[in-house]
Amino acid sequence: MRLRLCRAALAFFLLSSVIPGLAAKPEAPPRRDNGVAILGGIFSPDVFSDIVFSPWDTRTDSIYILSGSYNRRLTTVLNHLDIEVEGGLGRRFGDNNSAEAYAALGLRWRQFPWNDFLTTSFAVYPIGPSYVANLSPAEVSKDGKSSNWLNYFSIELTLAAPSTPQLEMLFRLHHRSGVFGLINGSTNGADFLSVGARYRF
Repeated sequence: MRLRLCRAALAFFLLSSVIPGLAAKPEAPPRRDNGVAILGGIFSPDVFSDIVFSPWDTRTDSIYILSGSYNRRLTTVLNHLDIEVEGGLGRRFGDNNSAEAYAALGLRWRQFPWNDFLTTSFAVYPIGPSYVANLSPAEVSKDGKSSNWLNYFSIELTLAAPSTPQLEMLFRLHHRSGVFGLINGSTNGADFLSVGARYRF
């Protein structure tokens, strides 16, 4: 009788210890809604569409940019699509010495089938103000018209190791233009091929 009671008590103890662990949901990873990044880029005299569709033919000029940015995720829809805002300050140097600033609304898709091996995201920043203090002749010569204030637009690819998703390497096509001539008749502005890194927290 005692042996049966001991066995029953032992079985009860094991079940009470194991079952809650089986029922518990895995801990969700931290959201890390904020990000800070630093980027360096080189100017291209080519138009945006040519850079996107034939990057192997992209030309570059001796205008460079170094910029820093702050990124904030506002919400997530469809489980994997982030809506975010970003603001940045930069300095052009080389053949154009000027300060530059921008702010933009962005959409970021995070779900890719290879994320267990290489955490990936793709973002588009379609709209926001872009300001350059001193316009370069190279920028104005793209279509003969430009403005200190234009629209900011960029596309971005980020890559990170799954073990450290908060550290992202990023590749960005940094673009400012007049939105098909809506701003000062400008159809082209400036394009910088940029690389950098972001820390999310």
